[in-house]
Parts: sequence; structure tokens; C-alpha cells
Amino acid sequence: MDYEELEECDTLFLSDSLKYKFGEVVPFEKAEYSLLERSLDAPFVVASSVKCVSVREADMTPINMKTCRAHLEATIDKVKPKLVLPCGNLAMKMLVKKSGITNKRGSSYEYETPNGTSCMVVPVFHPYSVIKEPRHRYLFETDIKNAYDKYVLGKTSTKSFSFKVLTEIEDVRNLATSLKDTGKTLAVDLETTGLNFLKDKIQTIGISSEDGNWVIPLNHKDSPFLDTEEVWDHLRSILGNPNNKKVFHNAKFDLKFLINNNVETINVWDTKIIQHLLDENVPKSLMDLVKMYFPTELENL
Repeated sequence: MDYEELEECDTLFLSDSLKYKFGEVVPFEKAEYSLLERSLDAPFVVASSVKCVSVREADMTPINMKTCRAHLEATIDKVKPKLVLPCGNLAMKMLVKKSGITNKRGSSYEYETPNGTSCMVVPVFHPYSVIKEPRHRYLFETDIKNAYDKYVLGKTSTKSFSFKVLTEIEDVRNLATSLKDTGKTLAVDLETTGLNFLKDKIQTIGISSEDGNWVIPLNHKDSPFLDTEEVWDHLRSILGNPNNKKVFHNAKFDLKFLINNNVETINVWDTKIIQHLLDENVPKSLMDLVKMYFPTELENL
């Protein structure tokens, strides 16, 4: 029972199972523990999610998991952490009953033991996998830092977000007048009826700048602009502005649809490509980038 001597602490790292090393039973090997120390400059305690030695995920039957979860709950009741970081797939599965660490690392889950001890759970890669595959280190350290800042230090954002749906052609004209010569960067995103730019259509286009956020319905069923060529002329003037940057994510997808509607976009920046240039080893989906760079902006990612 590796939790009997533990003291209360805000942060708890969970390994998969106990290991027998040099006459001692430990949750993490020395190199793994050292990596945890380098990744979090704050007090933490460690324990195992499975209290048996050298157990693999394949060894765990539903009955075994149920038995072991009672001791895992006792571990959390003893430590009373604000944040639990299960390392690897087995530890995550034992705690939140989910699998797939590659896709779920960095996500947040609320957890409460039968005795009422509540905490936040953020799965991360196992330090062993980081040592064996160094490209995982950036995500490993980022997930730990973001989770600690948010759930232990309480660094959250209360910024509000609002947008305006343009349903009058006069509103589109006014937007084009203000943006066609602006030097301020625009963020642009399309929603389409499908993935094939040759037969599917642009449903809506969203445009954001530091001054506001606007949505223009184009081929949406409720759009007032279904047969209005003028709205496309205004989009051409906005996206053809040579004085500013237009930022997309995975721009090649959006640009195919825009080009197919005779809309030329000048000065394109792509956050997916930018992230690849910064670090080719990390995931580059829009949700992954939000988790990495704006962890306090959005809840329940």
C-alpha cells in the first residue's frame, strides 16, 4: 500500500503499477522521477494506480480493476490533491475509465471518490515513454504546466466572447468598407457543406479582428444572401486587401473553396504550418493548439 505514508499535497502523479528496483518497491524508476522533478518546479507526491508489482494493462481484468480502484480511491482520499496526473494509458484507465492516452492527454476530467474527495484529473504521457521517445517531451511538460497553472494556481481567464451575424447587405457593405484597407490582422474560418470543394459549398464565413467578430451566412439554408452576388464582391475586397495578414488554420482547405468562388486571398498565414515550423513533433489540430496556447481560455476541452 504505497499511499499509507503519503501526506497531503496539491499535486499527485500516478504511475501504472509498482516496480521492484534494488530491493525497493517504487511507483517510478529513478530516471522517471527525475523527469517529473524537472517538469514541475513545485511540491508533488507519487503513487501507483495499481498496487501490485510489474502489472501491465493486458493483465488487468474488470475484477482486478475494481479491486485496485478501491486502493486508488484510498490514495486520493489520503493525499487530497487538487490535481491528479495519471501517467500513461493504464493509470488513466484506472482513474477515469477511458483509454487512448495519445488523444486524451491534456484533457480535463472531474473526479470524486466515494468518500467525497474531489479533484481534477489531467492524463499525461508516462515519463518512460518520454525518455524512450524525446519528441513527446514538449507535450508532456506543456500538459503538466498548463494543468498545474489552471487547477492548482487557479490561473483562469474570464474573457467574454461575442460575435455578430450579418443578415443585411448594408451590414456587409459597412464591414467591407472598414476592412478592405485595414492593416489589422484578420482571422478567417469557413464552415462548408462538405469536404469536396468542387461540389460542396461555403455555408458560412467567420472573420475576426481586434475590433470584433462577424459571421456571414452564404449558402446556409437561412441565409438572406443565397442569390446575392454583391456579398461575394465585398468578400473579395476584404480578403484581397494587400495591407494585412489573413490567418487560417489548414488554409489549403479554405482556399480551395474560396478560389472556386473566384475569391482571391492575399497574404495568407496558416497556424498549422507555423506550428509545424516551431515543432514538427507535436499535434497540430486546432483543438490541440488551443489546449497548448490557451489553456485558461476555454473550459472542458
